[in-house]
Amino acid sequence: MFTALGRYKVIPLLKIKDIDSNDALKVCEALIKGGLPVMAIAFRRHSDSKAIRAIAGEFPDFFIGAASILNSDQLLRATDCKAKFATAPGVNIETIATANKKKIAFAPGAATPTDIQNILMNGCVDFQFFPAETSGGAEHLKSILEPFEHLPIDVFPKGGIVLEKIGEYMKIPQVCAVTLDCILNNEYIINRQWDKITEAAKTAVGKAFQG
Repeated sequence: MFTALGRYKVIPLLKIKDIDSNDALKVCEALIKGGLPVMAIAFRRHSDSKAIRAIAGEFPDFFIGAASILNSDQLLRATDCKAKFATAPGVNIETIATANKKKIAFAPGAATPTDIQNILMNGCVDFQFFPAETSGGAEHLKSILEPFEHLPIDVFPKGGIVLEKIGEYMKIPQVCAVTLDCILNNEYIINRQWDKITEAAKTAVGKAFQG
């Protein structure tokens, strides 16, 4: 699954509270038009569960994921809603075990070599570099990856990344895709400006492939 996400290099993140399922479907349509059939939804409320389930039913080929997973129960709910991938802000061994059992693509959060070691030792080879920019950005990521450069790791930087920074991360061989919240600006959704989401997606993809 994460290899598939690497084809697009960008994962839009939806963080708006209480997303309406119909609006979530409109967001998907706008992203597809922009060349990004992928999105992660911050998985915090019942409305997020409903949105993921609606997207999985309406757009079976869309790569819908659940972000900000904090524990195994949340991950189980996300898989029940048919999320295709999931990410977490940190390392929780039980959640990694659940992801392995459910065979869902899962990227725990890491910001240090110790985090990466814990992830690898518990049967996961992918991780989310979070919070990316406040942890030191692309240069810090390169330094913490150095001891693990011989391993087949896919990394997903997330947190404070603006369009101008995409290229810095994409130059790192292990980086599969960057997660951005600027594509799905809350105002675009509140005002139902779907065309602006499409344009933002196109711009982000252009920046990613320039890098």
